Amino acid sequence: MEHGRNWLPEGRGDPGVQAHCQRVAAWSRELASVLGLSPSEERAVEQAALSHHVSQVAIDLPSRQRLLHDLKIEEAAGRPALPEEVEQLLQTFWGNEAVCDPSTAKLAAVLEMCDDFDQYFEAEPLAELETGDGAINPSVETLFSYLQVTSRADVSRVIDRLPVFPRAAREMVKCLSTADASVGELEKVASLDPVMSGLLIQTANSSYYSPRSPIGALRHAISYIGVEATRKVLLAATFRSNFASMRLHQLWNHSLDVAQTAEHLAMHSRLHLDPSEAFLAGLVHDVGRLAFSIMPATFLERFYRLTDRGCPAVEVEICLSGLCHGEVGAQTLEQWKFPDNFREAVRWHHRPERSTSALASLLYLAEVVCESGEDLPSAIRMRKACRQTDIDPAVLPDLNRGQQGYLEILRFAA
Repeated sequence: MEHGRNWLPEGRGDPGVQAHCQRVAAWSRELASVLGLSPSEERAVEQAALSHHVSQVAIDLPSRQRLLHDLKIEEAAGRPALPEEVEQLLQTFWGNEAVCDPSTAKLAAVLEMCDDFDQYFEAEPLAELETGDGAINPSVETLFSYLQVTSRADVSRVIDRLPVFPRAAREMVKCLSTADASVGELEKVASLDPVMSGLLIQTANSSYYSPRSPIGALRHAISYIGVEATRKVLLAATFRSNFASMRLHQLWNHSLDVAQTAEHLAMHSRLHLDPSEAFLAGLVHDVGRLAFSIMPATFLERFYRLTDRGCPAVEVEICLSGLCHGEVGAQTLEQWKFPDNFREAVRWHHRPERSTSALASLLYLAEVVCESGEDLPSAIRMRKACRQTDIDPAVLPDLNRGQQGYLEILRFAA
Protein backbone atom coordinates (compact mmCIF):
# COMPACT_ATOMS: atom_id res chain seq x y z
CA MET A 1 0.00 0.00 0.00
CA GLU A 2 2.81 2.41 0.87
CA HIS A 3 4.28 2.02 -2.61
CA GLY A 4 0.93 2.98 -4.10
CA ARG A 5 0.63 6.05 -1.89
CA ASN A 6 4.17 7.34 -2.23
CA TRP A 7 4.76 7.15 -5.98
CA LEU A 8 3.09 10.57 -6.38
CA PRO A 9 4.64 13.78 -5.00
CA GLU A 10 3.50 14.72 -1.50
CA GLY A 11 0.91 17.43 -1.01
CA ARG A 12 -0.69 17.20 -4.47
CA GLY A 13 -4.35 16.72 -5.25
CA ASP A 14 -7.70 17.56 -3.74
CA PRO A 15 -8.23 16.18 -0.18
CA GLY A 16 -11.75 15.03 -1.09
CA VAL A 17 -10.45 13.10 -4.09
CA GLN A 18 -7.68 11.60 -1.99
CA ALA A 19 -10.21 10.49 0.63
CA HIS A 20 -12.37 8.96 -2.12
CA CYS A 21 -9.38 7.07 -3.50
CA GLN A 22 -8.50 5.71 -0.06
CA ARG A 23 -12.07 4.51 0.43
CA VAL A 24 -12.13 2.85 -2.98
CA ALA A 25 -8.82 1.20 -2.09
CA ALA A 26 -10.35 -0.18 1.13
CA TRP A 27 -13.44 -1.51 -0.68
CA SER A 28 -11.28 -2.97 -3.46
CA ARG A 29 -8.97 -4.75 -1.03
CA GLU A 30 -11.94 -6.21 0.84
CA LEU A 31 -13.70 -7.35 -2.32
CA ALA A 32 -10.50 -8.86 -3.71
CA SER A 33 -10.13 -10.86 -0.52
CA VAL A 34 -13.74 -12.10 -0.69
CA LEU A 35 -13.21 -13.12 -4.33
CA GLY A 36 -10.15 -15.14 -3.35
CA LEU A 37 -7.65 -13.14 -5.39
CA SER A 38 -3.96 -13.62 -4.73
CA PRO A 39 -2.07 -11.29 -2.36
CA SER A 40 -0.26 -9.73 -5.33
CA GLU A 41 -3.59 -9.08 -7.09
CA GLU A 42 -4.98 -7.56 -3.88
CA ARG A 43 -2.01 -5.20 -3.68
CA ALA A 44 -2.29 -4.27 -7.36
CA VAL A 45 -5.96 -3.36 -7.22
CA GLU A 46 -5.43 -1.45 -3.98
CA GLN A 47 -2.55 0.59 -5.46
CA ALA A 48 -4.56 1.22 -8.61
CA ALA A 49 -7.49 2.44 -6.51
CA LEU A 50 -5.25 4.91 -4.70
CA SER A 51 -4.22 6.35 -8.08
CA HIS A 52 -7.35 5.94 -10.18
CA HIS A 53 -8.25 9.67 -10.20
CA VAL A 54 -4.77 10.77 -11.24
CA SER A 55 -4.49 12.01 -14.82
CA GLN A 56 -3.59 9.37 -17.40
CA VAL A 57 -0.75 11.66 -18.50
CA ALA A 58 0.71 11.48 -15.00
CA ILE A 59 0.42 7.69 -14.95
CA ASP A 60 1.78 6.87 -18.41
CA LEU A 61 5.55 7.43 -18.33
CA PRO A 62 6.13 8.15 -22.08
CA SER A 63 3.17 10.54 -22.24
CA ARG A 64 4.31 12.35 -19.13
CA GLN A 65 7.87 12.69 -20.39
CA ARG A 66 6.66 14.08 -23.75
CA LEU A 67 4.42 16.60 -21.98
CA LEU A 68 7.19 17.75 -19.65
CA HIS A 69 9.59 18.02 -22.58
CA ASP A 70 7.13 20.18 -24.53
CA LEU A 71 6.65 22.39 -21.44
CA LYS A 72 10.44 22.52 -20.93
CA ILE A 73 10.06 21.16 -17.40
CA GLU A 74 12.65 18.84 -15.96
CA GLU A 75 11.18 16.04 -13.83
CA ALA A 76 12.81 15.50 -10.46
CA ALA A 77 15.18 12.54 -10.38
CA GLY A 78 14.44 9.51 -8.28
CA ARG A 79 10.67 9.63 -8.62
CA PRO A 80 9.44 6.04 -8.20
CA ALA A 81 7.61 4.57 -11.15
CA LEU A 82 4.21 2.95 -10.78
CA PRO A 83 4.50 -0.86 -11.01
CA GLU A 84 3.81 -2.09 -14.53
CA GLU A 85 0.89 -4.33 -13.54
CA VAL A 86 -0.77 -1.42 -11.75
CA GLU A 87 -0.27 0.89 -14.74
CA GLN A 88 -1.81 -1.72 -17.04
CA LEU A 89 -4.72 -2.14 -14.65
CA LEU A 90 -5.37 1.59 -14.69
CA GLN A 91 -5.11 1.75 -18.46
CA THR A 92 -7.74 -1.00 -18.66
CA PHE A 93 -9.91 0.81 -16.08
CA TRP A 94 -9.75 3.93 -18.27
CA GLY A 95 -10.82 1.93 -21.33
CA ASN A 96 -7.54 1.26 -23.13
CA GLU A 97 -8.31 -2.20 -24.50
CA ALA A 98 -4.90 -2.52 -26.15
CA VAL A 99 -3.30 -3.47 -22.83
CA CYS A 100 -6.20 -5.59 -21.61
CA ASP A 101 -5.87 -9.27 -20.74
CA PRO A 102 -8.43 -11.42 -18.85
CA SER A 103 -6.57 -11.21 -15.53
CA THR A 104 -6.18 -7.44 -15.74
CA ALA A 105 -9.79 -7.04 -16.89
CA LYS A 106 -10.96 -8.90 -13.79
CA LEU A 107 -9.05 -6.53 -11.51
CA ALA A 108 -10.30 -3.50 -13.45
CA ALA A 109 -13.88 -4.74 -12.96
CA VAL A 110 -13.25 -4.90 -9.17
CA LEU A 111 -11.91 -1.35 -9.21
CA GLU A 112 -14.81 -0.05 -11.33
CA MET A 113 -17.38 -1.68 -9.07
CA CYS A 114 -15.86 -0.19 -5.91
CA ASP A 115 -15.48 3.23 -7.54
CA ASP A 116 -19.17 3.18 -8.54
CA PHE A 117 -20.12 2.08 -5.04
CA ASP A 118 -18.36 4.96 -3.30
CA GLN A 119 -19.57 7.50 -5.85
CA TYR A 120 -23.12 6.25 -5.26
CA PHE A 121 -22.88 7.36 -1.63
CA GLU A 122 -21.16 10.62 -2.55
CA ALA A 123 -24.01 11.46 -4.95
CA GLU A 124 -26.81 10.24 -2.70
CA PRO A 125 -27.71 13.71 -1.32
CA LEU A 126 -28.40 14.84 -4.90
CA ALA A 127 -31.04 12.19 -5.53
CA GLU A 128 -34.62 12.10 -4.36
CA LEU A 129 -34.48 8.41 -3.44
CA GLU A 130 -37.22 6.16 -2.20
CA THR A 131 -36.37 4.32 1.01
CA GLY A 132 -36.60 0.87 -0.53
CA ASP A 133 -34.49 -2.21 0.08
CA GLY A 134 -32.74 -2.34 -3.30
CA ALA A 135 -29.82 -0.30 -4.50
CA ILE A 136 -30.17 1.77 -7.66
CA ASN A 137 -26.85 1.07 -9.35
CA PRO A 138 -26.16 -2.55 -10.47
CA SER A 139 -22.56 -2.24 -9.28
CA VAL A 140 -23.85 -1.24 -5.85
CA GLU A 141 -26.18 -4.23 -5.72
CA THR A 142 -23.37 -6.55 -6.80
CA LEU A 143 -20.99 -5.27 -4.16
CA PHE A 144 -23.72 -5.65 -1.55
CA SER A 145 -24.15 -9.28 -2.59
CA TYR A 146 -20.43 -9.95 -2.08
CA LEU A 147 -19.80 -8.04 1.14
CA GLN A 148 -23.11 -8.24 3.02
CA VAL A 149 -22.69 -10.51 6.03
CA THR A 150 -26.09 -10.18 7.70
CA SER A 151 -29.70 -9.39 6.82
CA ARG A 152 -32.25 -6.89 8.06
CA ALA A 153 -34.02 -9.74 9.83
CA ASP A 154 -30.78 -10.69 11.59
CA VAL A 155 -30.35 -7.09 12.75
CA SER A 156 -33.93 -7.06 14.09
CA ARG A 157 -33.15 -10.18 16.11
CA VAL A 158 -30.09 -8.46 17.55
CA ILE A 159 -32.24 -5.47 18.54
CA ASP A 160 -34.46 -7.90 20.45
CA ARG A 161 -31.38 -8.90 22.48
CA LEU A 162 -30.73 -5.35 23.67
CA PRO A 163 -31.65 -4.56 27.29
CA VAL A 164 -35.32 -3.72 27.72
CA PHE A 165 -35.94 -0.08 28.59
CA PRO A 166 -37.84 -0.45 31.89
CA ARG A 167 -41.20 1.16 32.37
CA ALA A 168 -39.83 3.05 35.36
CA ALA A 169 -37.12 4.50 33.13
CA ARG A 170 -39.72 5.51 30.54
CA GLU A 171 -41.69 7.32 33.21
CA MET A 172 -38.51 8.98 34.39
CA VAL A 173 -37.70 10.19 30.88
CA LYS A 174 -41.25 11.45 30.47
CA CYS A 175 -40.95 13.41 33.70
CA LEU A 176 -37.52 14.79 32.88
CA SER A 177 -38.14 15.65 29.23
CA THR A 178 -39.49 19.11 29.99
CA ALA A 179 -37.90 21.95 31.88
CA ASP A 180 -40.99 22.40 34.07
CA ALA A 181 -40.18 19.80 36.74
CA SER A 182 -40.06 21.10 40.31
CA VAL A 183 -37.37 20.43 42.91
CA GLY A 184 -39.75 18.08 44.68
CA GLU A 185 -40.49 16.08 41.53
CA LEU A 186 -36.81 15.80 40.69
CA GLU A 187 -36.02 14.66 44.22
CA LYS A 188 -38.70 11.99 43.95
CA VAL A 189 -37.27 10.74 40.65
CA ALA A 190 -33.65 10.74 41.86
CA SER A 191 -34.48 8.98 45.13
CA LEU A 192 -35.69 5.94 43.18
CA ASP A 193 -32.11 5.10 42.25
CA PRO A 194 -29.15 5.33 44.67
CA VAL A 195 -26.75 5.72 41.75
CA MET A 196 -28.61 8.77 40.48
CA SER A 197 -28.80 10.25 43.95
CA GLY A 198 -25.07 9.75 44.32
CA LEU A 199 -24.37 11.37 40.95
CA LEU A 200 -26.35 14.46 41.88
CA ILE A 201 -24.59 14.84 45.22
CA GLN A 202 -21.24 14.24 43.52
CA THR A 203 -22.10 16.87 40.91
CA ALA A 204 -23.01 19.42 43.57
CA ASN A 205 -19.65 18.81 45.28
CA SER A 206 -17.62 18.95 42.05
CA SER A 207 -14.98 21.56 41.30
CA TYR A 208 -17.40 23.11 38.80
CA TYR A 209 -19.71 24.22 41.65
CA SER A 210 -17.15 24.32 44.50
CA PRO A 211 -19.56 24.62 47.47
CA ARG A 212 -18.20 26.25 50.63
CA SER A 213 -19.03 23.15 52.64
CA PRO A 214 -19.75 19.56 51.57
CA ILE A 215 -23.32 18.83 50.42
CA GLY A 216 -24.75 15.54 51.65
CA ALA A 217 -28.52 15.80 51.20
CA LEU A 218 -30.26 15.10 47.90
CA ARG A 219 -32.70 18.05 48.10
CA HIS A 220 -29.84 20.37 49.03
CA ALA A 221 -27.85 19.13 45.99
CA ILE A 222 -30.80 19.73 43.64
CA SER A 223 -31.47 23.19 45.02
CA TYR A 224 -27.77 24.08 44.82
CA ILE A 225 -27.12 23.09 41.19
CA GLY A 226 -30.59 24.07 39.98
CA VAL A 227 -33.51 22.36 38.24
CA GLU A 228 -32.06 22.56 34.72
CA ALA A 229 -28.71 20.99 35.63
CA THR A 230 -30.43 18.32 37.73
CA ARG A 231 -32.74 17.41 34.87
CA LYS A 232 -29.84 16.96 32.45
CA VAL A 233 -27.76 14.91 34.90
CA LEU A 234 -30.69 12.58 35.57
CA LEU A 235 -31.57 12.22 31.88
CA ALA A 236 -27.98 11.36 30.98
CA ALA A 237 -27.66 8.97 33.92
CA THR A 238 -30.77 7.11 32.73
CA PHE A 239 -29.04 6.09 29.49
CA ARG A 240 -25.40 5.95 30.58
CA SER A 241 -25.62 2.37 31.88
CA ASN A 242 -26.37 1.12 28.34
CA PHE A 243 -22.84 2.16 27.38
CA ALA A 244 -21.04 0.61 30.35
CA SER A 245 -19.01 -1.78 28.19
CA MET A 246 -15.45 -0.52 27.69
CA ARG A 247 -15.76 -0.51 23.89
CA LEU A 248 -18.84 1.74 24.13
CA HIS A 249 -17.34 4.43 26.37
CA GLN A 250 -16.25 6.60 23.45
CA LEU A 251 -19.71 6.26 21.90
CA TRP A 252 -21.33 7.49 25.12
CA ASN A 253 -18.97 10.47 25.37
CA HIS A 254 -19.86 11.31 21.76
CA SER A 255 -23.59 11.06 22.57
CA LEU A 256 -23.11 13.48 25.46
CA ASP A 257 -21.30 15.91 23.12
CA VAL A 258 -24.09 15.70 20.53
CA ALA A 259 -26.77 16.17 23.20
CA GLN A 260 -25.22 19.39 24.44
CA THR A 261 -24.48 20.63 20.93
CA ALA A 262 -28.04 19.89 19.76
CA GLU A 263 -29.38 21.81 22.73
CA HIS A 264 -27.28 24.85 21.82
CA LEU A 265 -28.26 24.58 18.16
CA ALA A 266 -31.93 24.57 19.15
CA MET A 267 -31.32 27.90 20.87
CA HIS A 268 -29.94 29.28 17.58
CA SER A 269 -32.94 28.09 15.57
CA ARG A 270 -35.45 30.72 14.56
CA LEU A 271 -38.12 27.99 14.68
CA HIS A 272 -37.96 28.03 18.50
CA LEU A 273 -37.07 24.35 18.69
CA ASP A 274 -37.26 22.85 22.17
CA PRO A 275 -33.73 22.67 23.67
CA SER A 276 -34.85 20.01 26.18
CA GLU A 277 -36.14 17.80 23.36
CA ALA A 278 -32.93 18.38 21.41
CA PHE A 279 -30.79 17.35 24.40
CA LEU A 280 -32.70 14.09 24.85
CA ALA A 281 -32.59 13.34 21.11
CA GLY A 282 -28.83 13.83 21.19
CA LEU A 283 -28.46 11.37 24.05
CA VAL A 284 -30.26 8.61 22.12
CA HIS A 285 -29.32 9.48 18.53
CA ASP A 286 -26.76 6.65 18.28
CA VAL A 287 -28.54 3.87 20.17
CA GLY A 288 -28.57 1.92 16.90
CA ARG A 289 -24.83 1.49 17.26
CA LEU A 290 -25.51 -0.53 20.43
CA ALA A 291 -27.08 -3.24 18.28
CA PHE A 292 -24.20 -3.21 15.80
CA SER A 293 -21.75 -3.55 18.69
CA ILE A 294 -23.11 -7.02 19.52
CA MET A 295 -23.27 -8.33 15.97
CA PRO A 296 -21.45 -11.62 15.14
CA ALA A 297 -17.67 -11.62 14.76
CA THR A 298 -17.86 -11.84 10.95
CA PHE A 299 -19.69 -8.50 10.88
CA LEU A 300 -17.46 -6.78 13.43
CA GLU A 301 -14.21 -7.91 11.84
CA ARG A 302 -15.18 -6.60 8.42
CA PHE A 303 -16.72 -3.46 9.90
CA TYR A 304 -13.57 -2.47 11.79
CA ARG A 305 -11.29 -3.44 8.92
CA LEU A 306 -13.15 -1.09 6.54
CA THR A 307 -13.64 1.78 8.99
CA ASP A 308 -9.99 1.60 10.06
CA ARG A 309 -9.08 2.09 6.38
CA GLY A 310 -11.17 5.25 6.08
CA CYS A 311 -14.67 4.07 5.08
CA PRO A 312 -17.40 5.95 7.03
CA ALA A 313 -19.36 3.87 9.54
CA VAL A 314 -22.75 4.61 7.93
CA GLU A 315 -21.57 3.46 4.50
CA VAL A 316 -20.08 0.28 5.98
CA GLU A 317 -23.19 -0.52 8.02
CA ILE A 318 -25.42 -0.24 4.97
CA CYS A 319 -23.06 -2.38 2.90
CA LEU A 320 -22.78 -5.14 5.50
CA SER A 321 -26.39 -5.25 6.68
CA GLY A 322 -28.63 -3.14 4.45
CA LEU A 323 -29.31 -0.77 7.35
CA CYS A 324 -27.51 2.13 9.00
CA HIS A 325 -27.50 2.79 12.73
CA GLY A 326 -30.09 5.55 12.30
CA GLU A 327 -32.69 3.05 11.06
CA VAL A 328 -31.67 0.53 13.71
CA GLY A 329 -31.90 3.24 16.35
CA ALA A 330 -35.44 4.09 15.28
CA GLN A 331 -36.41 0.42 15.66
CA THR A 332 -34.81 0.36 19.10
CA LEU A 333 -36.66 3.50 20.20
CA GLU A 334 -39.91 1.96 18.97
CA GLN A 335 -39.33 -0.96 21.33
CA TRP A 336 -38.51 1.52 24.07
CA LYS A 337 -41.87 3.27 23.47
CA PHE A 338 -40.37 6.62 22.46
CA PRO A 339 -42.64 9.13 20.70
CA ASP A 340 -42.79 9.20 16.90
CA ASN A 341 -40.89 12.48 16.56
CA PHE A 342 -37.81 11.03 18.30
CA ARG A 343 -37.91 7.89 16.17
CA GLU A 344 -38.19 9.96 12.98
CA ALA A 345 -35.30 12.21 14.03
CA VAL A 346 -33.00 9.32 14.90
CA ARG A 347 -33.92 7.38 11.75
CA TRP A 348 -32.89 10.23 9.43
CA HIS A 349 -30.19 12.05 11.37
CA HIS A 350 -27.64 11.09 8.69
CA ARG A 351 -30.12 11.60 5.81
CA PRO A 352 -31.95 14.86 6.64
CA GLU A 353 -32.99 15.32 3.00
CA ARG A 354 -35.32 12.32 3.36
CA SER A 355 -37.38 13.79 6.19
CA THR A 356 -39.27 16.95 7.05
CA SER A 357 -38.21 16.54 10.69
CA ALA A 358 -36.43 19.65 11.97
CA LEU A 359 -35.11 17.53 14.85
CA ALA A 360 -33.44 15.13 12.39
CA SER A 361 -31.72 18.08 10.71
CA LEU A 362 -30.71 19.45 14.09
CA LEU A 363 -29.03 16.14 14.96
CA TYR A 364 -27.29 16.13 11.59
CA LEU A 365 -25.84 19.57 12.27
CA ALA A 366 -24.81 18.53 15.78
CA GLU A 367 -22.93 15.56 14.31
CA VAL A 368 -21.17 17.90 11.87
CA VAL A 369 -20.17 20.32 14.63
CA CYS A 370 -18.90 17.43 16.77
CA GLU A 371 -16.93 16.10 13.78
CA SER A 372 -18.19 12.55 14.25
CA GLY A 373 -16.85 11.36 10.87
CA GLU A 374 -19.60 8.71 10.76
CA ASP A 375 -20.68 9.68 7.25
CA LEU A 376 -19.35 11.42 4.16
CA PRO A 377 -19.31 15.23 4.44
CA SER A 378 -22.00 16.91 2.35
CA ALA A 379 -22.47 20.62 1.72
CA ILE A 380 -25.88 19.80 0.20
CA ARG A 381 -27.09 18.11 3.37
CA MET A 382 -25.65 20.92 5.46
CA ARG A 383 -27.63 23.53 3.54
CA LYS A 384 -30.79 21.38 3.68
CA ALA A 385 -30.43 20.90 7.44
CA CYS A 386 -29.84 24.62 8.01
CA ARG A 387 -32.97 25.45 6.01
CA GLN A 388 -35.09 22.90 7.88
CA THR A 389 -33.97 24.20 11.27
CA ASP A 390 -33.79 27.86 10.20
CA ILE A 391 -30.27 28.12 11.56
CA ASP A 392 -27.73 30.50 10.05
CA PRO A 393 -24.82 28.31 8.82
CA ALA A 394 -22.44 31.12 9.81
CA VAL A 395 -22.90 30.21 13.49
CA LEU A 396 -21.68 26.63 13.04
CA PRO A 397 -17.88 27.09 12.76
CA ASP A 398 -17.68 29.09 15.98
CA LEU A 399 -20.48 27.35 17.84
CA ASN A 400 -19.72 26.80 21.49
CA ARG A 401 -20.57 23.14 22.00
CA GLY A 402 -21.60 23.93 25.54
CA GLN A 403 -19.89 20.97 27.18
CA GLN A 404 -20.78 22.15 30.63
CA GLY A 405 -18.52 21.15 33.46
CA TYR A 406 -21.22 19.64 35.63
CA LEU A 407 -21.87 16.96 33.00
CA GLU A 408 -18.20 15.94 32.85
CA ILE A 409 -18.86 13.64 35.78
CA LEU A 410 -21.01 11.49 33.48
CA ARG A 411 -18.21 10.93 30.98
CA PHE A 412 -16.18 7.77 30.83
CA ALA A 413 -12.42 8.19 31.06
CA ALA A 414 -10.82 8.40 27.63
